[in-house]
Amino acid sequence: MNSKISIFMNFYKFCCTVDEQDFCQKVTAFRSRKWPSLPLDGSRFVVFDTETTGFYPQKGDEIISVGGVVIDNGNLTDETFLQFINPNREIPPLVTELTGITDEMVATAPDFVVVCNEFMDFVGSSMLVAHCGAFDFSFINAQLQKNCGEKLCPLVLDTYLLSHLLFPDHKTHSLEDLAEAYGVPLTGRHTALGDSVITGKIFLAMVENLKNKGIRTTTDLFYSFKYLNFSTQ
Repeated sequence: MNSKISIFMNFYKFCCTVDEQDFCQKVTAFRSRKWPSLPLDGSRFVVFDTETTGFYPQKGDEIISVGGVVIDNGNLTDETFLQFINPNREIPPLVTELTGITDEMVATAPDFVVVCNEFMDFVGSSMLVAHCGAFDFSFINAQLQKNCGEKLCPLVLDTYLLSHLLFPDHKTHSLEDLAEAYGVPLTGRHTALGDSVITGKIFLAMVENLKNKGIRTTTDLFYSFKYLNFSTQ
């Protein structure tokens, strides 16, 4: 290996190393946090998405990218997060075709622990927003279980579930369907940051629908999921 490349790689590994005990303590603190009632149009939320090598973390599929964007006081901001993750395995050609992420792009990327640590700092005390967040957390928790022996089950405002609440008569609730319903361009589709931005715009439109139904806080929203039935009328 070229000496300059070797020096760079050693420096990169040194800079991109996280103490695993400190990381796991941060995960435990994140898992134990209490979630206050927040106004839907006046709080900081982090919309996030992942890209993966496949659909099944229990069969060896891994996260290859994490993206996020901040919503603050009812506005999508330019505060974003995007990082590749080295999955330590080959990326299937179909995934590369879909996401544009190649083996070369992740070859020198940090591992999951480093990126997750950075992402938790980015999230801070904010509540998360996602589309089908259970899928993302199945991958996140597979890694957390392996590295820390525990899992996260945070409150996530999920646009997929919100769609069922707002549009119970719709047969499908995909990101594409919601984007079409709300007139949101599918710019950057199948990239972690692009899908985060799309989901964020959909979420903000949904907040307006929810406010029209008298749902203005996260507590109102959770109560509605438990007790109320909505129609599109």
